[in-house]
Amino acid sequence: MRWLLRRFAPRFTISGSAATVLGLSLLASTVAAGTTVPTTIPFTFTGTNLCVLPPDDFVGTGNLHVVVSSNLSSSGMVQSHLQTNLQGLRATTVIGGKKYQVPESSTDSLEFDSIDVAPFHVTSEFMLQFIRVGEDGTFIIGDDFFEHFLFHLTVNANGIVTVNDLTDDSPCR
Repeated sequence: MRWLLRRFAPRFTISGSAATVLGLSLLASTVAAGTTVPTTIPFTFTGTNLCVLPPDDFVGTGNLHVVVSSNLSSSGMVQSHLQTNLQGLRATTVIGGKKYQVPESSTDSLEFDSIDVAPFHVTSEFMLQFIRVGEDGTFIIGDDFFEHFLFHLTVNANGIVTVNDLTDDSPCR
C-alpha cells in the first residue's frame, strides 16, 4: 500500500489511488444487495513535503478503513458506495525527526444499471492534510501541505459522456 501516499513532484500519485477506488467500487458492486462490508488494513507509506526547504522526506504508518456497501433496487439499479478513511496516520521525517499528523477523508460512489451498461456515474473525492507538528513560523507560506482530489464522470443512457471533471489541488499552508 506504499503507493497510496507516494509523492510525485508536488502532488500525490493519484493514478494508483484512482485505480484502487475504481477497483474497490467494482468490488462493492459485487457485494450482495443491502450488505455492508467494513475492513481495516494497516500499511506503511513514504512521502516528501515540498512546502519546506530543504524538503522533508518522511516515513509513516496508519490504517486504511474501508466500508463497502451496495443496494439493488427492484428496477435493477445498483447503488454501490465505498467510504475510505485513513486512521491514526502519523509520520516522522527521516532527518531531524519532525512529526506529521495526517487527517483524511474520502467518499466514493458508483451507480449503474445491472442489466444495461449505461447510464452510470462515478464520483471520487478525498482530502489529505499533512500537518507538521511544532510549526515555528520559519516558513512564511506554511509548512503543512494539503491534497484535495475530486473526480466525477457521468455517462447518459446513450453511452455519451456528459460530465468528465477532474480537479487536484495541493497548496502549502
